[in-house]
Amino acid sequence: MKNLNLIKGLCGFILFILLFGFQSFAGITSDDPVLLKINDREITVSEFEYVYSKNNLNPQVMDPRSVDEYLELFVNFNLKVYEAIQLGLDTHATFIDELAGYRQQLAQPYLSDQNIAEDLVEEAYERLQYDVRASHILISVEEHADPADTLAAWNKIMSLRERILVGEDFSALAVEYSDDPSAKGMTATANRPAMSGNSGDLGYFSVMDMVYPFENVVYNTPVNEVSMPVRTSFGYHIIKVADKLPAMGKASVAHIMVNVAADAPETNQQQAKAKVEEIYQKVLDGEDFENLAERFSDDKASGRRGGELPAFTSNRMVPEFIKAIAELNEPEQISEPVRTQFGWHLIKLKDKTLPPEDEAKADLKNRISRDNRAKLSQNAVLERIKNENDFSEYSQNLQIFFEVVDESVFQGRWDKSLLDGHNDLLFSFADNTFTQQDFANYLAIVQSMRTPESVRNYVNTMYLNFRDQNLLDYEESQLKNKYPEFRQIMKEYHDGILLFELTDQKVWSKAMQDTTGLREFFENNIENYMWNDRFDVEIYTFNSEKAAKAGRKQIRRAQRRDISHDELMKTFNSSSQLEVSSEKGLMETEQNPLLSETDTRRGVSNVIKSGNNFAVVRVNEFLPSQPKKMNEVRGLVIADYQNYLEKKWVKELRSKYEYIVNTDALELLIGE
Repeated sequence: MKNLNLIKGLCGFILFILLFGFQSFAGITSDDPVLLKINDREITVSEFEYVYSKNNLNPQVMDPRSVDEYLELFVNFNLKVYEAIQLGLDTHATFIDELAGYRQQLAQPYLSDQNIAEDLVEEAYERLQYDVRASHILISVEEHADPADTLAAWNKIMSLRERILVGEDFSALAVEYSDDPSAKGMTATANRPAMSGNSGDLGYFSVMDMVYPFENVVYNTPVNEVSMPVRTSFGYHIIKVADKLPAMGKASVAHIMVNVAADAPETNQQQAKAKVEEIYQKVLDGEDFENLAERFSDDKASGRRGGELPAFTSNRMVPEFIKAIAELNEPEQISEPVRTQFGWHLIKLKDKTLPPEDEAKADLKNRISRDNRAKLSQNAVLERIKNENDFSEYSQNLQIFFEVVDESVFQGRWDKSLLDGHNDLLFSFADNTFTQQDFANYLAIVQSMRTPESVRNYVNTMYLNFRDQNLLDYEESQLKNKYPEFRQIMKEYHDGILLFELTDQKVWSKAMQDTTGLREFFENNIENYMWNDRFDVEIYTFNSEKAAKAGRKQIRRAQRRDISHDELMKTFNSSSQLEVSSEKGLMETEQNPLLSETDTRRGVSNVIKSGNNFAVVRVNEFLPSQPKKMNEVRGLVIADYQNYLEKKWVKELRSKYEYIVNTDALELLIGE
């Protein structure tokens, strides 16, 4: 999509103002009278006031002179938009798609509850200040499962919680009962190596790393306590919070690793421990950490970089590693040996950084808009839409879909004709009704090849999507009527896109592609592209008058013998590069005040005082004023040609279309 910064506001790219005559309407009879009429297109006072106030530095004051000037731009702008409409640019598919894309973006704030959205950002920012370590046990149950299945999952998770509260080990129960496969570990397959189980331990993480209901419970459960069950789209969880630390942010560290598996023989364990302790003693004795990492670390990739690891956040490393970093507070501080599942580590802190508050909140706002918690804000809007539009729902009429939709829907082969003859109402609002046939058509369109799940769960999910999307689509269709500022912004984008397209055709691209017209314009306006008098000179600057006088003799000799500037500078600075400085090339008098004291004849000037230094000017040639070549000023000529085309086009439009300005309305506006 095009860069609307070029057209934001009224018309930032209009370069010249043309005078035009005013005509008066018979009178002002409306609360929002017409200010400008172009044939049958009418533009009201409020539209002018909106763009004037938006672009005026002091919108509270309407200065008559600035209003008159801005009205000139306003007329030009609307003449061009009218021309674009007459040419049918607003019917092109590219225009329609582009405007629809902008509308979708602009509508989003109106389709979410901004108070809830702001509260979610504040809540997330508060949680961002901490890293939390937690374990969980999951009992799977589908989001829209039958009540009996939901109750069975609830009873099972509650039974496990009660066993933990009376003393059974959380980790052991996670390995035995959790439906999260990472708790037990996974055997090797053709596509991945074996993975040892984590016994339900999720390590450290921060806000936005987990689904919102899970995150809520984690951040509201005290350390070492076990939560009540929480329902997510995966099922029921119980969560044990193991630790809560001040946020690490993004950490940069170096490490030295001594590799030893957790299940290695005891002899190997002792050897690894002895080795890391010996390396640690060398660190304490002052040996260079980076050299030790390169020589002794079993992590060879980082060892070649002095042990340095790519920067990471708390959810990217094993918990023992994160815990050790939390205890390092100063750059260059080094940990004692730390044991993880990979072996032993010595960790050297480089840096720990948290983003500034405004940057962090902007990032959180963006992430929340794509997160499932954004539904909280959207759900508030959906409830408002229902209340405002007499929403009614007939859930019993959805039952037939549970009977006729089967697993063929997961291959994209479900036949909607199974619902022929069923046309009962599912829901209604405002003047809209949606029946079983409407939903059957929707299911037939959205079905695709996908992983099978419970048909009941799938139908329920698709129905909620269907219902909510129709509510939101209706609300979006009413935005222009409900919110004047949305209507104004959409008009601004509508007109701006049209104007961009047409101005590109008439001015910007034409000026670059019309080589014949560009050359003719250049030749007809050659007096605007002239070189001033110029000197082909070399200017030598010396530290003292004595050195300058001696240098002048060498410069004169060099000119007679045709010795080059570079050779001469080598002679001057044979012992030091600071003895003499110089500049050379074609220069206009305005570029260097020394040239005003220089004779136009070929030769060498006398010594000239220049600030605290002394200069000698060698004139190789004087070039009197002459026209520039096209290739020397092509960019400037194109810009001027665009201005010319712009003015010519506006003049043509003012002659082509009849337009009337309501000066009475304008005077009333200024007088308010």
